[in-house]
Amino acid sequence: MHFQAITGWHDHIVAGCQYLKTASNGMTRRSVFSNEVIFQLAAMAIEKLMVGVCQYHQQMPADNTLTGLVAALSEVCPLDADLAGMITRIEKVDDMCSLTPERRQPPGDLDIEAILIAGREIVGFAKQHVPWDACGAAAT
Repeated sequence: MHFQAITGWHDHIVAGCQYLKTASNGMTRRSVFSNEVIFQLAAMAIEKLMVGVCQYHQQMPADNTLTGLVAALSEVCPLDADLAGMITRIEKVDDMCSLTPERRQPPGDLDIEAILIAGREIVGFAKQHVPWDACGAAAT
């Protein structure tokens, strides 16, 4: 099946990989990177990667919440149930994207570990569902 991907999908993939790399490197620079900063960088990485996969498959998500992106991907290349669960739980850590957040506690060390694992899993997912060589060296 041949289709035309939505323009710019690879930019999202590359940006997502760069955000994840920065978040991961932040673990060794704790005097500069707080849990909140690492968490938000990793969340942006996951969002960018998921949007890139959606766009490659001509799927425009209704919204860019992590739950919305999981739903959008389910239409073209569904996430494994465990990974989908990991992604939707991330959103609940600090009421991300909520107009009326009920709590804004900084993520704990276990939250950071979980989101970085989820980020690496999403990179693996993206590698399976987009032509990775088109993403350039920044996405490795």
